[in-house]
This record gives sequence, C-alpha cells and structure tokens, in this order.
Amino acid sequence: MKQGALFLCTAVFVLSLTLGALCAGTDHAPIVIASDYEFTVANGVCAGSGTFEDPYVIEGWRIDAGYSRYGIRISGTTRPFILRNLEISGASSAAIALSYVRNATIENCLFVANWAGITLNFSTFVRITGCTFEKNTDGVHFFFSDSNQILDSMFTRNDTAVWFDASDENEVWSNLFEGSQMGVYLNLGSTHNSILRNAFVNNLHNAYSDEPNSWNDDVAGNYWSDFAAVDTDLDGIRNTPYPIRVDGDQDLLPLVTHPLVPPTVPATCGS
Repeated sequence: MKQGALFLCTAVFVLSLTLGALCAGTDHAPIVIASDYEFTVANGVCAGSGTFEDPYVIEGWRIDAGYSRYGIRISGTTRPFILRNLEISGASSAAIALSYVRNATIENCLFVANWAGITLNFSTFVRITGCTFEKNTDGVHFFFSDSNQILDSMFTRNDTAVWFDASDENEVWSNLFEGSQMGVYLNLGSTHNSILRNAFVNNLHNAYSDEPNSWNDDVAGNYWSDFAAVDTDLDGIRNTPYPIRVDGDQDLLPLVTHPLVPPTVPATCGS
C-alpha cells in the first residue's frame, strides 16, 4: 500500500515537472478552447485542476498568430484559469479573446502588434494584471463585460489603449498609458467604471466618456502629463479638476506626480 502511494506521488511529481518543462518559453500554435472540458495539455494547459484553489494554468508560450485571427480564444467557460507569461503577436483579431467567460486571470503577458491585445465579450470576473501592450490597434477592448479589472499594466503606442463598449463597473487602476492616440475610451453607455491612479503621458487624447464614470476616490485621481494646474498647498493634488468631458466627468483630484513617471529635472544655468 505504501509502495503504491509512493509510486503515485512520484508519477504526479514527474508529470508536473514534464508539464513545466513543456511550457517554458516554447513556441505554440494558436489555442482554441470552447468549453470547460477542453482545458487539456493539447490546448496548452500546463497545470491545475480548474478549481479556485488550483486553477488551470496556460503559461510560458510564445504564439506568433501569423495569419490566424486569434492567439488564444476561450469561450463558454466557468472554471477558473490563468493565462500567464505569454508572448503573443500578429493576431488579426485579438491576441487573447474571451467570450462568455468567468473567473479568469491574465498576468505578466506581452502583446505586440496585434489588432487587439485582449478582447472580452459578455465576460465577467476577469483580472488583467502586470501586462504590457505595445503597438496594437486596441490594447484592451471590452464588449458588454462588467466587473473586471485592468491593473498595474503598461500601454505604449497603441491606437486606443483601453476601450469599453457597454461595459460597467470595471476597475482600471495603476496603469501607464503612454504615446497612444487615445488612452481610455468609454462608449455606448459604459458607466460606473473606476479609472484611478493611472498615469496618462503624451497621448493625443487622454480620455473620453459619454456617461458618468469615476476618475478619483476620496484621496486621489490620476496623473495627466498635459495638465499643469498649480498645487498651492503642496499636498500632491492639483487645485483644479481635470475635465474628461465638457458636460460631466472630471478628475477632481489630479496628481502632480506619479510613480511610473520620472520626475522632471529642473533647468540649470548650463542647460
């Protein structure tokens, strides 16, 4: 009995090492998962059993979508999963497309030169964190997707960094939006979203909202590189609100500095 238990534990350990080796920075073809039953090794799953304590993990792959519409497309699932440490480029529709999905995490991924980095359709409880989006048409695009998060990510030289269509109660916190045509675009009645403690730097247009959304909490708002209102009491908050739309949204507590933005070097006589 003891020998059987030992053999089983050894087999599980060896299998986990094998899966880890397979998923470490290796090229992979585009992945399509259309139900909870398709989280398999053949579809790039490296670990996990699909519970909240042990979610499925797709990790470490490099996917050049080439002529494919998607790098990873997942639809109609409810089991928790993590997409982690992925590099995806060249998708003509989206590097990662989630439709009718719940309970997902996308973390520490790189998306370069896709039509969209990530799209969410009718999806909820998805967390995007620590990712980099560069030179995509859209960085992240939500359609009818509520109660999701975009956290601690970097958006550089995308056409539109974050675009919400008819998507409510999402959180966009502590991100860098730099060098894009549009930073955050809230459209088709997207409302009650929280856009907080982000840095908007050298974008052609920083933000647009056609319905009420929240751009600050009781302590602070966001950093806007094109805004130079004074901070007379030196509390790190500019005295004048930053306007998002003429007839509505404002950042009431715009930041003077931001951790993601290097401080301005003071001019000297020799400069």
